[in-house]
Amino acid sequence: MSPVPSLSPESRLVFLSADPGCETSVLAAVAGEVRDWGRAIALAEREVATSSLWRALRDSSSTLPEPVTAHLRRSAIVSDFRMQQLALRLQRTVAAFGAEGIPLLLLKGAAIGALFDPSFRLRPMTDIDALVRREDVGRARAALVAAGWTESTDPELREVLEDHHHLPPFLDPQMPGVRFELHVSLFPSDHSFTVDESHFLRDAQPAAAPFTGTLVPALDHLLLHACVHFAWQHTMEFAAWRTLRVVGLVVRSPDFSWERFVETALAAKAATSCYWTLRLARRLSDIEVPADTLARLQPPTAEFVRAALERHFIAALVPGEGVASPSTRLSRLLWRTALRPRWSGHRTPERWDPEGRWERWYGLAPESFGDRVRRHAAGYRAWWTFFARTLRG
Repeated sequence: MSPVPSLSPESRLVFLSADPGCETSVLAAVAGEVRDWGRAIALAEREVATSSLWRALRDSSSTLPEPVTAHLRRSAIVSDFRMQQLALRLQRTVAAFGAEGIPLLLLKGAAIGALFDPSFRLRPMTDIDALVRREDVGRARAALVAAGWTESTDPELREVLEDHHHLPPFLDPQMPGVRFELHVSLFPSDHSFTVDESHFLRDAQPAAAPFTGTLVPALDHLLLHACVHFAWQHTMEFAAWRTLRVVGLVVRSPDFSWERFVETALAAKAATSCYWTLRLARRLSDIEVPADTLARLQPPTAEFVRAALERHFIAALVPGEGVASPSTRLSRLLWRTALRPRWSGHRTPERWDPEGRWERWYGLAPESFGDRVRRHAAGYRAWWTFFARTLRG
């Protein structure tokens, strides 16, 4: 089996910037290899990583083309200002919840901000995620409105999110594109992990100023949520940089324990979600993950298969890195092969597999034999290219 091909300098540069501990000399060396700055910038913007990339390159004293320097600097100024405004917005919201005595657990990027950087610049985001107890939803709605948020009235969105794990998003009229997602549970109802919001609330810690009055998850829970959200909910198809940023920040914290995290992941039946997130963190961002940690989390799948799956996920996440899957059906099958839900102890999301029929895993109506033959024949070249590149490397 051939080794996993090297990433292009453009992709490597962007994803190395996800690790806050990456040495500046390494970044400078990779930046010197970049030939297509347009692609690097496009990827950074797609991953909401432009401001972090700019600070990493600035600190590394890299010599960049002047147009690239100007573009990154401008983008970073805009992003940083927006994040600072979002942080202030959350502070006012926290005050509204505190006035009503409503416990609020910050999640994802908001929790990272409260733990590591109250300016929110370390892990940019487009929305704030927080969780309340289900019995507090009515009061939480009122507190958000009192803090200046407006609940979405889009009827289609409200129908889609009915009985969802978070309410329809609350919008800020002063900051277009920003949302507050009020969660009542951690995952959609079709999950079967053995961890839920009660465990997170039980082990949560009080947030420090300026978010005093809220709660933040324990570090192992914060990382677990990031892994499951990326690998199970997002099926490893997007939001990679933001997820790897969480990994890089959490595992470098002096209070983080790999042993405790592995025990938490295994108990939650989330071993494969954590395995693939951490494997991609090591592959894309060079984040140090102990080999024995991956060994304890990995599914009993041959390494040559895992290597091929890794290539598939990277091709899906990073445009231009490998050959993307030629069909949604195949992507879902490869996802199942990677996460092995039955072995892991959790089921496939019901939005794919409500009745256990393979056609419904992919949201497709059953095909006749003739239709299937014609579709496969039409895509023969794409399938051949995909398998040749993915299996051989």
